[in-house]
Amino acid sequence: MNKSESIKELASALAKFNGEVSRIAKDANNPFFKNKYATLDQIIDEVRPNLTSHGLSIIQIPCGEGEHITLKTVLMHESGEWIESEPLSMKPVKNDPQSIGSAITYARRYSLSAFLSLNTGEDDDGNAATHTKPPNRSSNQGANQGSKQSSSQTNNASGGSQKITDQQLKALQASISELEKLGAPREQIISLLKQNTDIGDFESTKDLTIAKASKAIEQVKVWIKAKGGSAQ
Repeated sequence: MNKSESIKELASALAKFNGEVSRIAKDANNPFFKNKYATLDQIIDEVRPNLTSHGLSIIQIPCGEGEHITLKTVLMHESGEWIESEPLSMKPVKNDPQSIGSAITYARRYSLSAFLSLNTGEDDDGNAATHTKPPNRSSNQGANQGSKQSSSQTNNASGGSQKITDQQLKALQASISELEKLGAPREQIISLLKQNTDIGDFESTKDLTIAKASKAIEQVKVWIKAKGGSAQ
């Protein structure tokens, strides 16, 4: 993080701002996951009066670096003091204006919320829906303990460290395409798959392991069924 030599006035103003700003209302519906979230416009409309009253303002600067877009958020005070965030980097799913614009909006919303420590509510963009219901811990505790000795064999048998097969890759791409036809943007599908703790971040679906590919295919099929589609 970069900052001006002194942030005394800015820190005082930010403390007062945080003492006044309330929980951000969710103003938009996500038809895919049937939940609500706070849009960028909603966040800006709610925090700008409080920022202004304390001499604070926000600048968000997007730029391109190869296939990625980066975003810096700068919080400024009327005294001239400032704090600048580390660059937030994202790779749009497609190299077209719509995907790039969507990625920038997504980055701005999350960077702004994090930088100002805003309360936008739990799972403001469908994070909870990226995970299937976890198994019952009490009923599975004994089974988990009993399986520790054979965990490495199971991992190898399930392809835990092996790259995705051609058959899996075709199945995953077909499932994602079907979900797109049901109204889910591809960028959102990929982003939410990356947020699934069983899958994790990845540059390309071709980089997935066999085990993670199976999880991804399973998750996309769950979403297809939730949209009323037919997951084969």
